[in-house]
Amino acid sequence: MKDGAPRWGMWGFTLWLALFAIIALMIRPRLHETSASLSFLLHVVMALPFFSLAYLFMANDTSILHVAAFGGADLPLKYRFAATWAAREGPLLMWLGWMALLSWWWRRPFAGEQGSPHGVYELRLRLAYGMSLALLLISFSLDPFKATPAFFLGNGLNPLLQTDLMVIHPPLIFLAYSMCLHLSAVGLSTAYTQASTSLGDRMLTIARPALFIATLGIGLGGLWAYLILDWGGYWAWDPVETGSFLPWLALVAMVHLRTRPGKASEQVWIGASLLTALLSLFATTVTRAGGVWASSIHTFVTNDSGTPPNDVFGRLMQLQADAAATEIMVYVTWMFTLMGCWFAVLHSQGTGRFLQKNHVWATGIPVAAGLIGWLLLSGDSVMSWTSVPHIVFLGLLFIPLGLSSSSKSKPASDETQEWTYYGLSPAPIHFLASVAVFLLTQDVFITLAFIALFLPLYYAPSALDAWPWAAAGVVLGLSLAWSELLSLPVAGFVLFLYVLPWLLAPNQDEEEAVSLLDGRTQRRIALWGCVILISLYLVLTWALLLASIDAVNFDAHELYGAPLMTGVAVCFFLYTRRKDDPKDNLILIGLTLAISTIGFVLFADSFGRDASTLISGSLTRGHIVWVSLPALILALVPMAREVKRTWTKARNKGTMLHIPFGAHIVHLGLLLLLLGHLSTTVLVDRGDASHRLSLVKDEVIIHDGIGYEFTELALVSDEFEVGDGFVGVYINVYEMNGNEVGEKIGEVRPGMLRFDEQGIPRSEVDTLTRLGGDIVFIFDGSQSNALMQTVQSQNAEAVDLVRVTIYDLPHSHTVWLGWVMMMGGMAMVTISGSKKASQRINDANGKQVEEE
Repeated sequence: MKDGAPRWGMWGFTLWLALFAIIALMIRPRLHETSASLSFLLHVVMALPFFSLAYLFMANDTSILHVAAFGGADLPLKYRFAATWAAREGPLLMWLGWMALLSWWWRRPFAGEQGSPHGVYELRLRLAYGMSLALLLISFSLDPFKATPAFFLGNGLNPLLQTDLMVIHPPLIFLAYSMCLHLSAVGLSTAYTQASTSLGDRMLTIARPALFIATLGIGLGGLWAYLILDWGGYWAWDPVETGSFLPWLALVAMVHLRTRPGKASEQVWIGASLLTALLSLFATTVTRAGGVWASSIHTFVTNDSGTPPNDVFGRLMQLQADAAATEIMVYVTWMFTLMGCWFAVLHSQGTGRFLQKNHVWATGIPVAAGLIGWLLLSGDSVMSWTSVPHIVFLGLLFIPLGLSSSSKSKPASDETQEWTYYGLSPAPIHFLASVAVFLLTQDVFITLAFIALFLPLYYAPSALDAWPWAAAGVVLGLSLAWSELLSLPVAGFVLFLYVLPWLLAPNQDEEEAVSLLDGRTQRRIALWGCVILISLYLVLTWALLLASIDAVNFDAHELYGAPLMTGVAVCFFLYTRRKDDPKDNLILIGLTLAISTIGFVLFADSFGRDASTLISGSLTRGHIVWVSLPALILALVPMAREVKRTWTKARNKGTMLHIPFGAHIVHLGLLLLLLGHLSTTVLVDRGDASHRLSLVKDEVIIHDGIGYEFTELALVSDEFEVGDGFVGVYINVYEMNGNEVGEKIGEVRPGMLRFDEQGIPRSEVDTLTRLGGDIVFIFDGSQSNALMQTVQSQNAEAVDLVRVTIYDLPHSHTVWLGWVMMMGGMAMVTISGSKKASQRINDANGKQVEEE
């Protein structure tokens, strides 16, 4: 098709239609109440650019550059559709489409929004449409429907994306991110209107399905890695998968806010909603800021810009000269704006001055950045993002904060004797501490994390009561020290600032002593512990991700995360045995810790396989397993009992859609998944050469008690939907009785799928599934060319030696069983919660009608 320019104009017009639709809906957010059909049409028009681009890929219209670059007439239709999100343009339009769908789905008032005199309902909708507008303006700057230049030849779709799971996984991840953005709209609308009635219900209406979708999306991504990548596992702490894990952790903490003792404050709910959106944008930046996290194998959008700085912010600023700079700079602007809004919320509540609704325009800064980037700094514009000083981005933090400022320099002191930072000195300690941390670290993101956790502690009426923020700050400092992002003296200074209240506050002798033999205390620990430990794990994971820009910190994630996961298992145990004798609970926990300690000291290598591999200093993989394994097993049986108890209760109520029943299925599934993770990931060193075997034809090679026999070379040209041919090997697998060959277990055929046009072969992993777990076979791709040359010069029979990587993964089924159980439980909780929320709204509407 050579009519590129006219066709580009026709398809590019869909962007302008979407712009008109968004603006119309921002002006009339409640249009659906007067014209449901017109409102529905406008939401469809918002998604029209994505539908158009998808159609062009399906039709393989190569007059569009994006299609010519990544499409292909030989691709099956499902992979042509998946090619829509192969680069930068398509995922943005898909994201916009999801935002349109969710805006229409959640167009009606949530609990507490109906009849509110503060306009919180309309503001929530306008904020959501504003976020959609920011995504659309980025799309304008990328010009997704640009015409294909003459003589252009594309490379086609990345072979790793030509799989069924890649048709499903990316859309689900962006759907989860869209839900997180809608969560932030709820939080911001509440912050700027103070309409906090039923705020928890509003948040959970979105957070529960968001967690379900995020779990499904991440799980399918893990399955893709397990079946496609030549790594032999489902999780490797790659920066992109770790980035997607961050909003998942934030959502987990958020949906448990109601389970902890006491009532979660409005401030905490708002902060949690902003955090989910910020981490979604951060995760997107990890994926799409190619070259920043150079260690990721998932980054399909790349950039080469010379020797990079050593910090994330510096590397992001290097992308100001990139052709797609507007996208990354808008993400940075967006994240800093959300952070500034969080600072403003803390400052306003700390000083007793609430955010004003007429200042909500500050949340639209990302829209302004997208507009400026599109009109002034993109394409053939004379100016570019390189003309924007770095300090401008930092200044965005102070716009929402400045608008919330009052004449008060610090909170008014109260008459109580509680210890506070602002009562320590008339100097602005929070400002001075932040400046000191920045000067010592020279890292923008570390400083922002410090401020985000220190301000709640600073403004707290009692710093001692704000201990969760201090705990998070301590974990932040320790994590940065462990990952060597901070020197020990600097990390010590950060820790000192967070623990200062406990060093200077007078002794609280009048407080009642807490007894661990009290059942109520144990239950309180269990309920608080899960929220706090997950939050601390989030801080740890984020800090280690910052340190992963050049190398994946697999060892650090597993080593430092093990104690926190052990703590979660102990909390599960205490909660599920809340009706049992507290003394027995302590005895069982003590025995479990004793077993862990003895195993850690004396039997670290007892698990076999790669248990003796060093992971940090003198610590091995076996040590990590002993930290977590006994506690996970301890919690397993009581959790199964709790599932049975709640199932009986749900059955008596005549419904399986019972929130406690679903929640405990999730918890049981998580325990199973973690147990499988220890066996299939922690105890397996993917870099150990002992897993790579050289197999001689028709000779049984014994490895870890199993026999492997290479029987013949496999050369296939027409069996697969994609690719230009397959080269692999047939391997028989046998049980071994000592050195004697026993019963044949099965036959596998690992190999490589050739993609001649891209010049990139794709590993075709084969898996032998047994009752006790999988054995994964990975063909050594480096030998494929030599094998083909041997076949062409002689014949396939001349090949008598091949190399294969083999991983025996006992208990791998518990990983997938646990994931499926988590999905089922989350679905129950989501549906049951949605029904309850609808009932509450209907009751509120009925009450309002009666009053009228």
